[in-house]
This record gives sequence, structure tokens and C-alpha cells, in this order.
Amino acid sequence: MPYTFYDGSIVVIQNLLKTLSHVLHQAEQRPDADSLLTARLREDMYPLTDQIRIVTQYSENLVARLTAREPVNYEGSPLRFAEFYERIEAVLKVANEADKDVVNGQAEVLSPTYVGPQAQIDMSGAAYAHNVVLPNVYFHVATAYGILRKEGVPLGKRDYFVGFFGPPA
Repeated sequence: MPYTFYDGSIVVIQNLLKTLSHVLHQAEQRPDADSLLTARLREDMYPLTDQIRIVTQYSENLVARLTAREPVNYEGSPLRFAEFYERIEAVLKVANEADKDVVNGQAEVLSPTYVGPQAQIDMSGAAYAHNVVLPNVYFHVATAYGILRKEGVPLGKRDYFVGFFGPPA
């Protein structure tokens, strides 16, 4: 079966969300897990809660765009591990339900896209996925992972790849 736009967008989002959920479950095992919620890599960077907010909102926006519907706009950042999982699962659910043919049909469809608070350009679904959403989602999943590592959560590279290849043996 040939590789499709669906495979390079929706499947990647699903994998990244699974990785994020996995590393958060690892973090939640710690007795002081709640202290991780406000942890940051640096003072001028968003805390863990905002990393989850950004990953899930970008992912929701992409799935919505590629399935020709309006996105759900999540209010605020999730503030507890249970809320992290709830939001991740909500986005995974719509990603899992995305029709492959519909998604593949959106690759070249031009739509107005915000590229800043007030700037808007026409952009294809593929350009939006590969130039806007996926780089941001990878960045914020990696940042969440980095925050947890910095705080002493015993994560390794295999944990980052769980969403792509399954749990370590």
C-alpha cells in the first residue's frame, strides 16, 4: 500500500500523542508528581501544563482542518494529570476516526491560515501539516519530555519512541 498524506499527518499526530501520554504516565508514578506540573526547562519557557495545551490544540486543529470541520477550541491549560489524559484521549479519538480518503483529499486544498495573530495566508493542508503543525507538535512533545527528564523522571530515548514503536520490551 502506498504511503499517503494521511500516513504523514494523522498517523504521526497519533504517534506523538501516544508518546506524550506514555511519558506523562511515567512521570505520574513519582510521589511528587504534582510538582512537575509547573516545571519548566528555563524560566522564559512554558511549564509542562502549557506544553500539553499546545500539543493537543495544534493536533486538534490539524485533525479538524484535514477532516473539513471546525476545531474544538480548548480553554486554558489542563492542570492535573487526569486532565492531560482526558484531553489527549479526546484528540486521539477524533484522529482515530478521521477518514483516510477525506484527509488525503485535503492535502492540496487551500484554506485561509493564520500565520500570526493578525496575518492570514492561503495554505494547503499539506503545507499546514508539515510546515506549521508537525514542527510545533514535535517541539512541544520533546520539550515536555525534556522537562520531565530535567526533573528526574527516569525516561530514555525508547520512551520517546513508544508512540511510534510500542512499549520497550
